[in-house]
Formats: sequence, structure tokens, C-alpha cells
Amino acid sequence: MQEKCSLNEKEYASSEGLFWKQLRPSVQEFLKKTKPDWKGSDFISYDALNSVLNTYIIELIAEEQKAGKDIAKKVQHQLKTDEELKPIHKHTQEEALTYGQRLADKIADFGGSWTFILIFVFIIIVWMAVNIYYLSNKGFDPYPFILLNLVLSCLAALQAPVIMMSQNRQEDKDRQRAEYDVSVNVKAEKEVRLLHEKLDHVLLHQHQNIVELYQLHLDLVKQMQQRLDIQNKNQ
Repeated sequence: MQEKCSLNEKEYASSEGLFWKQLRPSVQEFLKKTKPDWKGSDFISYDALNSVLNTYIIELIAEEQKAGKDIAKKVQHQLKTDEELKPIHKHTQEEALTYGQRLADKIADFGGSWTFILIFVFIIIVWMAVNIYYLSNKGFDPYPFILLNLVLSCLAALQAPVIMMSQNRQEDKDRQRAEYDVSVNVKAEKEVRLLHEKLDHVLLHQHQNIVELYQLHLDLVKQMQQRLDIQNKNQ
């Protein structure tokens, strides 16, 4: 039985093609671009269908390449324009410290060490021993060591502001470190989101196209098998 191909208007045997209703929905949608008024009884020869499928595969691959380039451009655009995605440089202010700030840090470090405690205890013991035993409690600071108390009070009064200066600087460092950590976390979160977009594109869009190409491959294999079966019967 002869059928007329709706694509190239040629006559073919009914075994040399298939009808519109037998096509997969994706191929039907592609064919509607060239001819919107298809009917279920319209016949399409394998020769014409193969030419259409070849064009469909080329467009499918081109669409996938375009989608890949689009998402790559989107990522590159975000990397260039988004301030939070730009490389983060940890700024330190050590080089800009004044002499007073450096001195305060050194005094605070020394004042909070065992070396300072041992030296201070040694000086107090020597001070008291010299005044009590060596100078028979008639020296420059006899018991109850009023001068020593004055020196200790002055030392504490001066040491406290110096330590507070160093602590304030340490708080500034901690704040800068916390801001740096927040910036790193925000940058990492946005980069993870961009990575998820790429993975979603690969898992959804590319996966669908791969399945579609695989189905087209199966259709072509099935078509070739049908042709071989017909040739074997004719022989």
C-alpha cells in the first residue's frame, strides 16, 4: 500500500515510514514549527523523518551549548559585578601602628607574663629586706613601707590604662577577624549557590537532552531493524 509523505510529497510504501500519531511528542513539537496543522493520519517517510531528526539533533545540541554558555556568562558576570564574590584580602593594620600603640602592646605582653611577676616579687622582697635588716628599719622607706605602697599604686594606676589600650586594640583585631570570617562565609554561600545552579543545569537540562538523544538513537535503531526485516522478507 502506497502512502504520500507529508514532508516531501513523494510516494512510499506504508512500511517505509510511519504516521504522525506514532511520533514521540518532542518530535511532534519540532515538526509543528514547519507545519502546525498536522493530523494523526499524516504519513512521514523514514527518509524525510531522518532528515528532520538530523536537524532536530543539531538544534538540540546547539540549544544545549547555548544554555551552557548562558549559565557560564551568568556566573562570570556575577563574579565580576558582585562585590561579595570578589577575592577577599585580609587587611592588617600592624604596619600602621604608632610608637605608643606598639609600646602599649609590649608593656601589656610583659605585664601579663610570669617574668614580670617573678621580677616584681623579687624587687618587693629585696626592698623590704634592705629597709628592715640592712638599714635597721631606718632607711629611705621604713616599715610600713609607705613609699613602696606609693610606688605600687602609681604602677597600678599606669599599668591599667596601658593594658586597656592593648585590650582595645585586641578588640579591634577580633572585630576585623569576625568581619573577615563573615565575608568569607557569605562568599562561600554565594559560590555554593552558583555551583548548585550549574549542577541543576547539568542534572535537569542536560539530562533531559541526553535522554532525548538516547531515545532518538533507539528510534533510528528500531527503524533500521524494521528495514532489514522487510528486506529479508522480500528476499
